[in-house]
Amino acid sequence: MQDYTNDAVKAIMADYTPIQVKTLLHNHDEANFVHHQTTKSIVDFYAEHNEDIHHWLLDDSSAFEYYHTAQAAYNLAQAKCTSEKERFEVQNEYLKDVVYIFIATICYDLAASHDMLDMSMEDVENYQLAKELQHAKTKLTVIDGGKK
Repeated sequence: MQDYTNDAVKAIMADYTPIQVKTLLHNHDEANFVHHQTTKSIVDFYAEHNEDIHHWLLDDSSAFEYYHTAQAAYNLAQAKCTSEKERFEVQNEYLKDVVYIFIATICYDLAASHDMLDMSMEDVENYQLAKELQHAKTKLTVIDGGKK
């Protein structure tokens, strides 16, 4: 069976560093979703990956509860809107909630798959520095034509 990782997951994996992942595990404050701060960045990410996001959240038993609650709150809030402006604001808030639930879920999965759940922040920082050093060495080897 071929391993398949959807494009939305790949995008989060490319954007968030191990330190950012570990930070999100312990604090889901909006400020920690550092690559998805503006309404535009959130809506753009959602527009590009909405199918992958929804399938992931429907299939993840832990995330589904949060996803379902956000959907129910969105439906209730939409029913109370009295103008298009209100509907638009509620929709943007819902999209942010869905994207943040998705990112938090992916960050947890990434941390679990890289044995970072029980690591201290210092250990994660060292892990990230080691990865960056290895990447820099590889890059220098390529630039130098593979000479040793």
